Amino acid sequence: MGEKSFRKLGLGVILTALILYALLFMDTLIYEAGGRIHNAFFVNTDGCRIVAMDAMNPTIAKYTDWEWEDRRFYLECREKTWFRTEVANGEWYLKLIRDIDKILEENDLEHDWQIECFWFRIRVTSRWRTKLTHRTKFLLEFPYAVKVPRNLRHLRVRCINTLTNKSLTEDAHFFVQPPPEKLLKKAPPSLKRWDGKSLSGDGTPPISVMILGLDSVSHLNLIRQMPKTVRYMRQNMSHVEFWGFNKIGHNTYPNLIALLTGLSASESQQYWIKQNCMDDLPLIWKEFKKAGYNTSFAEDMAIYSMFYYGKPGFKRPTTDHNFHDYMVEMYVLRESSSVADTHCVGGKTFIDVLLEMNEKLMPHKQRYPFFSFYWWANGFHEFFNSPRLADGRFERLLRSLDETGITNNTIILFMSDHGLRWGRFRRSFQGMIEDSQPFVSVLYPEWMRKEYPLALRNLAGNAHSLITTYDLHKTMKHILDLSSLKDDSIIKKSEELWKLKGSQAPKAVSLFLPIPPWRNCNTSHIPSEFCLCHKQVSIPENNRGVKKTASIIIDYINQLMVEYPVCVPLKLDSIVSAYFAVPERNDDFHVEKGHKNAYPEQGPFWEKRTYEDRDIVVRLKTKPGNAYFEGMTRKQGSKLSLIGEVVRVGDDGNKNNDCIENPLLEPFCHCAL
Repeated sequence: MGEKSFRKLGLGVILTALILYALLFMDTLIYEAGGRIHNAFFVNTDGCRIVAMDAMNPTIAKYTDWEWEDRRFYLECREKTWFRTEVANGEWYLKLIRDIDKILEENDLEHDWQIECFWFRIRVTSRWRTKLTHRTKFLLEFPYAVKVPRNLRHLRVRCINTLTNKSLTEDAHFFVQPPPEKLLKKAPPSLKRWDGKSLSGDGTPPISVMILGLDSVSHLNLIRQMPKTVRYMRQNMSHVEFWGFNKIGHNTYPNLIALLTGLSASESQQYWIKQNCMDDLPLIWKEFKKAGYNTSFAEDMAIYSMFYYGKPGFKRPTTDHNFHDYMVEMYVLRESSSVADTHCVGGKTFIDVLLEMNEKLMPHKQRYPFFSFYWWANGFHEFFNSPRLADGRFERLLRSLDETGITNNTIILFMSDHGLRWGRFRRSFQGMIEDSQPFVSVLYPEWMRKEYPLALRNLAGNAHSLITTYDLHKTMKHILDLSSLKDDSIIKKSEELWKLKGSQAPKAVSLFLPIPPWRNCNTSHIPSEFCLCHKQVSIPENNRGVKKTASIIIDYINQLMVEYPVCVPLKLDSIVSAYFAVPERNDDFHVEKGHKNAYPEQGPFWEKRTYEDRDIVVRLKTKPGNAYFEGMTRKQGSKLSLIGEVVRVGDDGNKNNDCIENPLLEPFCHCAL
């Protein structure tokens, strides 16, 4: 082998290694930057191709900017919080946190005895109504704290002006039982305690599961609107970000019932339609409870809860910590914030209430294996730009989970159910696509890479596979049996899985197993109306868009060769084939009705739209050299732009590119004679 060839081989090996490293660890950073897409597909397998899209491009800038011109679009509560909950000597207290003199001044009062306060027990009577009982009076006097009865989980507080009987403040508070101090002294007998040193039967600590869900946030909108959260996750947490996550239903229920039960929406009805309650649903947290885990469940918008909106809900508590009744009371007391349809109570946003719940449960989560489900919808559900309001909050949440050690023994599903379902952005072509592309990242303890190497390699390898909430359900079940994550078990299950094709292919596959490349929307049980896998529609070679795409491809190749005058500029010889890459969906799409409010972003809309946007893929032959290349363009406004990289797909045996020493650019060079 000559010195020149040896140098080229060595350089090729190094560059190949660098490329593989970049693809494995830096792939997602391409999209965060908002520049041109370098990888044409989010998913590119035998069974499914999902075309990549920009997080930012000129066609959607108008949707990201317009709301922020309105100075009202900042999340602030009009009222101020009077009380907070505190633990002292193993008991819960309500403590006044506002300055009493300031309160007296604001209400034109002179003495604290001119204010009377009451607390009430709360009883939920319907989906959005409550009844107050056990009215108990207390005075605002030093030390401005009132002891809360044992085992009370939530209450309402009201303070009035005794001179006018006018209400001065009204709020609701919740209490995690048992209080953290008691938790430290005596462990509940139903829980298996671990402290990071105690081990389970197979020699590894049990792995907790936490679901952190943001309603109506697509993958790209998470990147757009929550850069601090995404940056912290990518730079500080062991995780896999999934680019082929496809929704399976219109709204929250069908997507999340598959996550929590493994059932479709219609299959789940057999468990509640006759009984008129949902207590018998095979919810996965029940399996974790049987395994000795502490369980918790909370949604910030109780009236629109997946189990209560058009559903009968539960008659009995379904988890150890269930905050539904408290959130019903919050809805009853709701006040408008600075953002339409985003609520506050007593100076607390609904977003912050669920964050506070997680914070108060930290002592439980530090000492016992747990399964928790938290779902944020208020605000996220309404506006394209709303996630930006929560960016700093969720960055702090992820940081606190790290700092308290929760992430050392917890798998976190950070996810959404679907994209935005109405509004101006949803009516665009990209908005239609993003509706079916919610985000999901699996955050896992670093030590799992060493303990379960093959399972974790499969998890990372599935980042660009077609997946659904059925698969996330199967993944959580996998976590319940840690021995099944060992390499020998993974190998056996993988072999069994890859023997199943066609109608035998399972609709749900654990993400710790390799997703078969032949998987498609049909085998994944994704209805065709939501399927993002692209099909190819042939178009004539003389189409104007095809000719323009061919011209863009040729210009791109020649621009790459500008610094190599030894390479001859290429010209178009012929267009071999051309086709549209379109989602396997109907050509017509319905834009759903939005909430009526002060912002024009919202509907209501009952609109049927036909989208003309198509990606054009062209394969062409160049001269001199008779080389074949393939590239893709996308129309963004009036501009046709190259998407992904142009690739060389063959030649007629006249390969002549040995005059440069750049393995990455050699395929585009035809050496001058």
